[in-house]
Amino acid sequence: MGRVPAIVLAVTVATAGCAVHIHRPSATQPAPTSVNAPPATSAPAPAQQLSAAQQLRQIANADRAAVTAQLVDRWIPQLSAKRPGIVDHGVTYDDAMTLQEHQQLRSKYPNVKLLWSGDWSTFSERNFWVTVVGMTFPDSAGALAWCRSQRFERDQCHAKIVSTTHPVEGSTAYN
Repeated sequence: MGRVPAIVLAVTVATAGCAVHIHRPSATQPAPTSVNAPPATSAPAPAQQLSAAQQLRQIANADRAAVTAQLVDRWIPQLSAKRPGIVDHGVTYDDAMTLQEHQQLRSKYPNVKLLWSGDWSTFSERNFWVTVVGMTFPDSAGALAWCRSQRFERDQCHAKIVSTTHPVEGSTAYN
């Protein structure tokens, strides 16, 4: 039985798309064949979004014990509240962007925690990822003073009470 020549497949990715070249080692074979594929898209795959949502849930679950033990029913600074589709400063957020923002805030400020608003009675909207600072104050004025000392704009930092029993009314104060 004769030997069958091996086929070598090389894939070259270019900005305009993909080109697939099939090379055959025999000189008697025709020239390599090229097949052009459609260009790759830059949109994130749904699995990437799911992964960010899972990471957000994991962080919030891990932070819940500390929030319950140290922050519940006290005034704290709230730095962010995001959900997919929310527009903030001209940017439409998704879970991946919310995760990135939370991680940046967590690395910059001490004791930052992540909450899922649906777990707490003091949020009127039940589907937001909320970033808070784990510093407590006896009143809303103390949390708002902290916001001002960090040079946050008025709409970027609020005073918030996080609770499972306190009502929404009276749980948020603004500069």
